[in-house]
Amino acid sequence: MALSNKEVSGYFKTLAALLELHGESDFRTKSYTNAAFQLGRLPEPVMTVSPEVLEKLPGVGKGIAAKILELRETGSMAQLEELVQKTPPGLLEVLRIKGLGGKKVREIWTQLGIESVGELLYACYENRLAKLKGFGEKTQQSVIQSIEYYQNNLGKFHYAAVADYAGAILDHLRQVTGSDLVSLTGDIRRHCNVIDSLDIIAARSAGVAKHIEAIPELIVEENTSAAISGKTAHDLRFRVMIVEDADYALQLFTTTGCAEHVALVLEKAGAGPFADEQAIYAAAGMPYRLPELREVFGEEEALGAEILSNLGAGLVEPGDICGVVHNHSTWSDGKHTIAEMAEACRQLGYTYLVMSDHSRSAFYAGGLTEEQIIAQHKEIDALNAKLTDLHIYKSIECDILFDGQLDYSDEVLKTFDLVIVSVHQHLKMDIDKATSRLLKAIEHPYTRILGHMTGRLLLSRPGYPVHHKTIIDACAANGVAIEINANPYRLDIDHTWIPYAMDRGVLISINPDAHSTEGIKDIRWGVVSARKGGLTKAFTLNAKTKIEFDAWIGDKKARG
Repeated sequence: MALSNKEVSGYFKTLAALLELHGESDFRTKSYTNAAFQLGRLPEPVMTVSPEVLEKLPGVGKGIAAKILELRETGSMAQLEELVQKTPPGLLEVLRIKGLGGKKVREIWTQLGIESVGELLYACYENRLAKLKGFGEKTQQSVIQSIEYYQNNLGKFHYAAVADYAGAILDHLRQVTGSDLVSLTGDIRRHCNVIDSLDIIAARSAGVAKHIEAIPELIVEENTSAAISGKTAHDLRFRVMIVEDADYALQLFTTTGCAEHVALVLEKAGAGPFADEQAIYAAAGMPYRLPELREVFGEEEALGAEILSNLGAGLVEPGDICGVVHNHSTWSDGKHTIAEMAEACRQLGYTYLVMSDHSRSAFYAGGLTEEQIIAQHKEIDALNAKLTDLHIYKSIECDILFDGQLDYSDEVLKTFDLVIVSVHQHLKMDIDKATSRLLKAIEHPYTRILGHMTGRLLLSRPGYPVHHKTIIDACAANGVAIEINANPYRLDIDHTWIPYAMDRGVLISINPDAHSTEGIKDIRWGVVSARKGGLTKAFTLNAKTKIEFDAWIGDKKARG
């Protein structure tokens, strides 16, 4: 089947964008851009007209006509294929984001080192795009909206993007049906990092079918006596399973947990019937496990199961968090001043704030020079002299350099209350290189917290591989805490490694990596992820009171 005019137009639009991306002349890119525009408007099918007619079409001419003929005869354009081959694959996706042409993407690529949509979105949330010449706050917000729209159409969502929406639908259904036999289930009930379906289970007596049809945000595609399915207004798939009342507890349990956990429990519990999920665990002779903990922990399953089975009510809660660790201000790539960040923390009831702007090698994020560090510390001292119910700690998110060295000399590092170390550049490493790089940084005497261990961006970039046990063991040996980066695009360290970290005595710090006052609230998502791994309050660094936090800081200094 011949390509449509719109598809032919798309080829030229991509060609123009890639030429801009690679710095080709404006004349050529404008020529192809104009051709794309004109071809998309033509009433006659471009792929069927004669060469003589092609050359006379608006915006075409001999050169572009030759490319159309090449496309007709070979199904491709050699020049376009060559450009695609020398372009990082992620940038081809970035070029699809509305409002970003080749020139802007070139600036983002060359100045910020961004090669994927996920990296670009994260940079926007860190306020880095707004500080890039030629962009600004308005463009940054527009890019965020465009990316979120694009990602929402891919069918997978970060848990944080759908959690409140799903909760509101559940509350509505329980209210209008007057029944408690309606629940979220599947991945969303288990608080998985990434959600591709909104799953609901309901007892037949609840009569949810008519109420589902009445929710305007839900587009029903199929409605039977056993299930209702479709998509939300944001293209998230949804499914409502309708079960007999007597089977509700068993089906809720079965559809909630991962397959391995469900099989393990039911092998011991039998087929029921059961009054509720607690009865299922009781029949299996096992302690009740919260929905978010019904996972398998890979090679650490035995250890994970042992720790989770002895938790009782010890899981960390949002209200346990006393201090906000790992934050950025206008000193580097943050959106708000230190004073504004402090006031936001105070309003939220926190008692300490750890300011950790970027270090000098993070030039793209406005990393601090040694002179700026001195000035920032003076500002923090002045603020602390005025504050009575919140203390600001002097910190830095210090880049781990390619060889594992830290970004400043010991003379500079010792001026901080604590140092967070993270990898931001040279992410393409094999597992041994990545592990040795982290080990060297962990063993540095001034390192206190290891930030986002693998550098992953959920749905956008996998983390670099590391030997997790080796890294966690090193943190245990050196008194270094490990961060759960609470930004819902990271949630790194992965929750599956928390049981091993606790077994080795390593503290976990639930850090928002906030680049704005609003970003502080991401602690919520970090707590959700931490609970999936069974993190207790006792092993949560920033659940310590200020006095306890001071003692933790002093302990390393005393040993140092």
